[in-house]
Amino acid sequence: MKTSNTSVEKLYHSYGAQLYSIAMEIAPNQAAAEKILIGTFVKIHRQQSTQLNGHSPPIYLTLIKLILQTAHEQLGTSQLKYNFKLKHFANTPLLNKLICEQISLENYCTENQLTRADAAKKIREELMSIRNSKHQTAMPLPKF
Repeated sequence: MKTSNTSVEKLYHSYGAQLYSIAMEIAPNQAAAEKILIGTFVKIHRQQSTQLNGHSPPIYLTLIKLILQTAHEQLGTSQLKYNFKLKHFANTPLLNKLICEQISLENYCTENQLTRADAAKKIREELMSIRNSKHQTAMPLPKF
């Protein structure tokens, strides 16, 4: 059990600030954003018992999907900010469509006449662009 807590802590320290800044974009206030962030990491802890197969998306995308899902679950429709644009994906149109607009990869490939391999390459390039971006404005993590 200690190992799983340690890995969640590592994920929190690696991605928590970025996920918190996303939660702040979605949530109406800081308290709601903190609750979303905590709920997301609770889900991660619970899901650790499940083995990931070799075809899983990169952990960063999984974490972003989880924070969006948690926000939708925890905030009522009157509190959720609609039509938000995640700053992290301003220059990554494919990731924006897959994550924010919830378009399936299959539909994206069909619409843009791409093979899955082409789409995978584009996703990798966009992820590298995000990782290398000097303009990431991560919010300071809340103290728990």
